[in-house]
Amino acid sequence: MKKYKTADWHITLPDDWRVEEDEDVLTLFHPEGIGELQISTLNYDQPLSGDALLEFAAEHIEAGAEPEEITLGEFDGIVLDYEIDDEYGCEWYLLAGSLFLFVTYVCDAGDEEQEHDVVELILESLGVNR
Repeated sequence: MKKYKTADWHITLPDDWRVEEDEDVLTLFHPEGIGELQISTLNYDQPLSGDALLEFAAEHIEAGAEPEEITLGEFDGIVLDYEIDDEYGCEWYLLAGSLFLFVTYVCDAGDEEQEHDVVELILESLGVNR
């Protein structure tokens, strides 16, 4: 396992996973895997509420996705999943104080269980840099 650190947060990845950095999003993936995990970071001036997370996810909730409360590492938030056009998507809306992470995992519908455990392990390692 290896640590990956941004300016605001850190995560632990399996040694064979790769990271691609873009200006707005970090993409984590196994080169021979079936999906991508993407993380976007926003810092707010003050802590957000859980209601704000529900507002962020409103489009999917209105379409029938059911949000579940979740704690991953040092972050609390909601998770929901859905299928659109033969594609499986899972989204996490996570908060640690005023630090907000929007996390997505996308793969072909029907393949989502193949990387489920490793994605969960990765996200459970999320921590805030102090």
